[in-house]
Order: sequence, then C-alpha cells, then structure tokens
Amino acid sequence: MAEQYAKWTVEGDKKTKWICGCFLTADDYFKFCKNHNDILKKAIQTQIDELDMTLVIED
Repeated sequence: MAEQYAKWTVEGDKKTKWICGCFLTADDYFKFCKNHNDILKKAIQTQIDELDMTLVIED
C-alpha cells in the first residue's frame, strides 16, 4: 500500500497518495523508490551544485 503524503498547496493541505513507492518520512526526508531514485538523486545533486549550498572546508 502506498504511503500517505500531505502536500502543501495554495489552497491548503491536500492529501495525496504515492503511486510508485516513494514517500516522505516523519522527519521530512524523502525516500525514493528504485524506479525514481537515480534520476531524482541526480536532480537533487544538480540543484545543490547550482544553488551553491555547500561549503568547501580546507583541511
């Protein structure tokens, strides 16, 4: 059974259901199914690089 997920929209909270096995954990982390994991991982890494969300630490 697909996990329940509440999606915030301009209208308010909408209850939606995952159709593939991806879900959101109670502590706000996403877990992706095997079909979407690789492509979503690449998308997230690209966004992190583009938004410069990392800090380089020189040892």
